[in-house]
Amino acid sequence: MMENVKYILIVSQYYYSHHCFVVSANEENFREKALTLIEKLEDYKRSDDGQREYKYGSERETAYRCIGSRWNVNDVGDIYFIPCPHILAALNNAAEYNSELQYAQKYNVRNMPKKRLAQIEAKVFEHHRYSDIRDIVESIFEIL
Repeated sequence: MMENVKYILIVSQYYYSHHCFVVSANEENFREKALTLIEKLEDYKRSDDGQREYKYGSERETAYRCIGSRWNVNDVGDIYFIPCPHILAALNNAAEYNSELQYAQKYNVRNMPKKRLAQIEAKVFEHHRYSDIRDIVESIFEIL
């Protein structure tokens, strides 16, 4: 881990919806906890019943061996782990994913046919509720 990284901003994204959480980069077994979080979030966000392999941004054995750069995991919705040197940096990074951005993206989505928009909103409600995402993150990390 890089010495100046003290916090990690975790961002869970699903369509236009983003939820952000700040955790300590110094938590014991951070990497294993992050891998577990990815698995739990992917299980929650996926709507198919079939078992697919988990995606970690690379092979599980080599994924995120050193905290130092942004870690992107792309599956059904994305998961970002953004290292930050201080809490203010984490909050500034989180502002990128604030409700205005979500609204702006949703507004652009509104150019879609109403039936498609209703399908997307139903998926977001079913697979990306803030309370559910928070509970998953809290089951693994201490949210600051």
